[in-house]
Amino acid sequence: MRYKALFLDMDGTFLDFHASEREAFFRALGEAGIEATQERYLRYSAINDGLWKTFEKGEIGRDDIRRRRFFKLFAEFGIEADGVAVEKEYERFLGEGHALMPHARQVLKLLALRYPLYAVTNGFAQVQQNRLKLAGIGRYMTDSFVSEEIGWQKPQKEFFDVCFSRLSGKVMPRDVLLVGDSLTSDILGAKNAGIDSCWFNPSGVRNETGIQPDYEIRSLPELPALLDEREGQEG
Repeated sequence: MRYKALFLDMDGTFLDFHASEREAFFRALGEAGIEATQERYLRYSAINDGLWKTFEKGEIGRDDIRRRRFFKLFAEFGIEADGVAVEKEYERFLGEGHALMPHARQVLKLLALRYPLYAVTNGFAQVQQNRLKLAGIGRYMTDSFVSEEIGWQKPQKEFFDVCFSRLSGKVMPRDVLLVGDSLTSDILGAKNAGIDSCWFNPSGVRNETGIQPDYEIRSLPELPALLDEREGQEG
């Protein structure tokens, strides 16, 4: 059966999150008069990633991420600064970050001619919506589902329950393919919700998690080809 819709993760799949994160970090610290080094950025990125993974497990809330990431970074480096103020500037700059992954725009343009596309993303609503707009890819989305607005986050089944509720029965889990780069968020979330999944793995990372996607691609142009092949097999 042909898929009736695609659920698409954004950060790390179609939006280049690390490029946006790095730029926002350096700008926010610069605004605060704090030296922004590569060492400090890499440590911040690791802290932030760890907090989001903890959030995925439901062990902390979104506001905990906001409160903790710069507080923890500054404590580790002995920096005396207002973490709350830096956080606000960081989110403002992050919301302006709209670098795309290679071939993202071309692939979305092609897919939008064939499927309703839905962005499914963990993050802060204003930041994510603004980035989609500035990147010029919001136009390809039929709708977007952001964890802050949904009230749940990937990989929780409840996140997807709300998505399908908003779709009013027009699309069911069996009708959807979810595409994302995170095994623990996207692929596990798809499994929890009974959705087929495609792991976007551009770096060729070895999967040692035990979480198995239905498909795997290394570049975005492989996605339309995969869908063509699947439909051909079923046709």
